[in-house]
Amino acid sequence: MSWQADKPNQEPTSKPNEPLKQQLTQLERTLIELRNYQGTQIQLQATAKTSLDQQLQQIEQTAQQVNHQFQTTLNNLDASNNSSQVQLKQTLQNAYAAFQKQTQLISQQNLTALKQIQAEQVKSTQTVNQLSSQVSQTIQATMAQIAKQVEQQLQTTKRRFSWYEIKNYLLAVIPTGILTGLIFWLLTRYFG
Repeated sequence: MSWQADKPNQEPTSKPNEPLKQQLTQLERTLIELRNYQGTQIQLQATAKTSLDQQLQQIEQTAQQVNHQFQTTLNNLDASNNSSQVQLKQTLQNAYAAFQKQTQLISQQNLTALKQIQAEQVKSTQTVNQLSSQVSQTIQATMAQIAKQVEQQLQTTKRRFSWYEIKNYLLAVIPTGILTGLIFWLLTRYFG
C-alpha cells in the first residue's frame, strides 16, 4: 500500500482563457474607437470656433461700414444745405439696408451652423451611447466569464478535497479496523 499524496491533474489553462482573451481584445478595440471619437469631437469644436471667428470678423466689418456711413452723414449734416439733406437721407437708407442685409446673412449662417452643431451632437450622443453599450456588454460578458471560471475552479477544488478526505479516511480507518479485528480474534482464540 502506498501513502504518497495524490497529485492533482494539471489542466491546460489556455483553452478556458480563449473567450476571455477575445472579450478583452474586443474591449480594447471599443476603447480605441472611443479615443478616436473624442479626437473627432475636438476637431469639430475647432472647426466651429473658426466659423464663429469668421462670422465675428464679418460683423466687425459691417459695423465699421455702418459707422463710416454714419460719420459721413454727420459730416453732411454740418453742411446743412438742401442737397446734402437728400444725400444724407440716401446715405442713411443705404447704411440701414447694408446693415440689415449683413445682419440677416449672419443670422442665416448662425442658424445653419447651429443646426449643423445640433445634428453632430445628436450623432455624437448616439455614438457615445452605442460605445457605452458595447463597453458595458463587453465588461459584463468578461465578468460573467471570469465568474464562471472561478466557479468551475471552486467546484473542481471542492470535488478534489472531498475525494482526498474520503480516501484519507478510508486509508486510516480500514487498516486500524483490520488490526483491531485481528487482535480480538487472536485474544479470543488463545485466551478464550
